Amino acid sequence: MVDNKVLSGIVLGFLIVVVAGAFLVFNPLKSDNSPANGMVGSVNQTENNTNSPNYIFSPTTSLSLIPFSGAYSPSSSSVNPSPGPEPSPDPMEHIISLFDQYINANYNQSLIPGMAVVIVQNDKILYMNCLGVKDLESKEPVDENTLFGICSITKQFAATNIAQLVDKGLMNWKDPITDYYSYPDEFQLYSDEATEQITIHDCLIHRSGLGPESGNDFPTYFNDSYDVALYKLRYLENTTQFRSTYMYNSMVYALPGYCAARVANTEWKDLIKEDLLDPLGMTTATTSYYDFISSSNHVTPYKLLKNGTMKAYDIIPDPIGPSGSMAVSINEMVNWLKFQIADTGEYNGVQIVSKEELDGTRTGKIYTSNKNTSMYGYGWAISNGTIFHDGDSDAFFSQVTIYNSKDIGIVILSNGGKYAEGFKVSLNAKFRELLNGNENYDPWISKKSSIDATWKSDLPDTYVPNPQPLSAYTGEYSSNIFGLINITTDSNTLICHYGNNGQAFDLKHWSNTTFEDPTNNHYFNFTDFHDGSAHQVNVTFTFPPENGTFNRTDT
Repeated sequence: MVDNKVLSGIVLGFLIVVVAGAFLVFNPLKSDNSPANGMVGSVNQTENNTNSPNYIFSPTTSLSLIPFSGAYSPSSSSVNPSPGPEPSPDPMEHIISLFDQYINANYNQSLIPGMAVVIVQNDKILYMNCLGVKDLESKEPVDENTLFGICSITKQFAATNIAQLVDKGLMNWKDPITDYYSYPDEFQLYSDEATEQITIHDCLIHRSGLGPESGNDFPTYFNDSYDVALYKLRYLENTTQFRSTYMYNSMVYALPGYCAARVANTEWKDLIKEDLLDPLGMTTATTSYYDFISSSNHVTPYKLLKNGTMKAYDIIPDPIGPSGSMAVSINEMVNWLKFQIADTGEYNGVQIVSKEELDGTRTGKIYTSNKNTSMYGYGWAISNGTIFHDGDSDAFFSQVTIYNSKDIGIVILSNGGKYAEGFKVSLNAKFRELLNGNENYDPWISKKSSIDATWKSDLPDTYVPNPQPLSAYTGEYSSNIFGLINITTDSNTLICHYGNNGQAFDLKHWSNTTFEDPTNNHYFNFTDFHDGSAHQVNVTFTFPPENGTFNRTDT
């Protein structure tokens, strides 16, 4: 017979083993959502992302992971296991902390009204921060659902949408444009060869032969419809041989998107919403400026003039929709990052596009300016294992970058002019260098200094007073390429109206008979004076062709 004391010892030992095993399995200190599941930064320091994971990163304090609920107090348990070794610090936590400090230390110098930033790894949000205000008058803070224009980042959405139609056998990357647009009634380029041979592929990799952003003035300033602007491309000369060189051109890039709409017998904005945006859960994203500006939660587009004025500025990108008309919140750009990082073509278990065609959009197809490292795919730039694209206009500046080897992506959205452009570039570079272990890299100092030195009003070498009354300049002028401009006066100021653009732009006297449009950085040199008025005006524009000659029509 077993001694009672021995038996008691065996039973007690068995109970200790059972209790210890149960603690390891049901340990309340062990969360199912580990810190790797995500850290979310501040939403204007007060609000948290509605899709936030179970931990929040507080940018105003030292880095800490704080459970929202279910916190466990060790003193509440009768079991006190021996402490194990201290966990190794998570290097990504350190990177996020330094990145957040960098944003908050420099944001006020950027002169940006509003900004939103998110970092995603795999399918988890590591960081989100919304800064500033939607509008300088209302002072309403930016939040995670505020819409920003993303400009040319639209291009990767448009390319993915075309890939969906390629999957279905409705389109092919090698299809000639003339399969969709009739020649010469609707579409014609500088040569018969270019017109007849240019394909969907050629347009998406920017090798049409037209110069950088050539023709973009037509929809941007004159508010031409896309069909009207497309017709005008026939008047533009090529700057390189057809298919020889990468020359970034939004007018040409938009063509395949509109070809897709013709295949589907619908409007492009409806096609991409139904086929791509809605399945990705991007239900508040807009593809029309009018939908964007009518939404209840959007930033005001601002342009920083060279005189330091921050001016509300309506730039209407709808005519080149597939190249730059989308507006998206930082919350919904998370969905795009997750979809791209996963690289399966699926989202939430639904096959959006085949992996093969998705990978094709992100594969380099033509060398850009740096033939050693940089290439362009369909709406993506590719360099050193990274895919990225920026989206810039006069009023919005955005960036998306994905580091494939780390399954990490970052999106930066902002409005507010030249400093916004420099700041988002600096933030993107800072995060890249932090990932590479370079903690001391500070790109904003030099970037800001460069903008400070150059973003100033241009002054004539020798100022000459205006020799004519303002009435000598007023009237309607016409160009075979650009169309009409109308010069009027209001309160002793010359006013310019470009084509169908409903906005009125003040002209400021620059020197002699030259006036400046300071909003758009255009210059008007009035010439051929007789019978008390100018009969010609030469306008220097932003995009090629930079010079337009307009002749008076009301003689």
